[in-house]
Amino acid sequence: MFLDQLANGVVLGTIIALTAVGLSLIFGVTGLVNFAHGDLLTLGAVFALVFTVPSDVDPGGIGLPFWLSVILAVALGGVVGGLLERGLFRPLRERNVGGIALLIITIGLALVVRHVILLWIGGQGFGYGLELQRRESFLGLNMTPRDVMIVLISVAVMAWVGLFLMRSRTGKAMRALADNPDLAEASGIDVNRVIMLTWVMGGAVGALGGIFLGMTEQVRYTMGFNLLLLIFAAVILGGIGTAFGAMLGGLIIGVVTQVSTLLPVIETNTDLKLAVALGIMVIVLLIRPQGILGKKERVS
Repeated sequence: MFLDQLANGVVLGTIIALTAVGLSLIFGVTGLVNFAHGDLLTLGAVFALVFTVPSDVDPGGIGLPFWLSVILAVALGGVVGGLLERGLFRPLRERNVGGIALLIITIGLALVVRHVILLWIGGQGFGYGLELQRRESFLGLNMTPRDVMIVLISVAVMAWVGLFLMRSRTGKAMRALADNPDLAEASGIDVNRVIMLTWVMGGAVGALGGIFLGMTEQVRYTMGFNLLLLIFAAVILGGIGTAFGAMLGGLIIGVVTQVSTLLPVIETNTDLKLAVALGIMVIVLLIRPQGILGKKERVS
């Protein structure tokens, strides 16, 4: 039982980590707390659903192979992120709109996206039509081949993001902009271009996380919103604005959330597992307020 829940926690943790990376990237570079992030990952899952469902099952479906649907949905997620930056947040930034006002705008954006999805697919849940799989042993954990694929692809994507941030010119520009925006702009970095690429990357990674979440449960219009609290917990636990911290925080939150269901009091009321995960976050922050991988101060 413990190993089963640990396996579930690893799968959930990698999904949370993947989605938290997108949120952390956007916050680190722009300083924007994006409350619409959960609903944007739902949008990515819905894109994949529409591409996958055959037209004879639903007139709105296209019937593409699932792997192709995933690629197209991830690309569309990046496009949506770029459009939001160019059409909404850049004009607001150029008008020097304050941080609190931007936060409220993201809440409004979340409500709009969520209800557009509700009008689009309705309130019921949908599956991708993937075949049922038996659990098999993988590194001592009982997981389905699909779960293993989710974990491996998520880890590979997060590793790529890490290498991109550390080695590429654009990644270094993102880190410079996150560390000191004024100095980055003075050194010749194209701030708008870097922010645009950050939104595209955050949108694409978030869409992939939404698709993986839809593979482990049904695609519903509220599924991203329901995960948003754990995504924020992962970002805060790992260290606000650090992509690597978001990865570690997501894995910890996911494992703790699932393993805590073995406690008798939580087994009968699974909603309490969120309280356990948030409790762990609070304890860690009391010991290390900046988060596990966060910095105490910025060096100018």
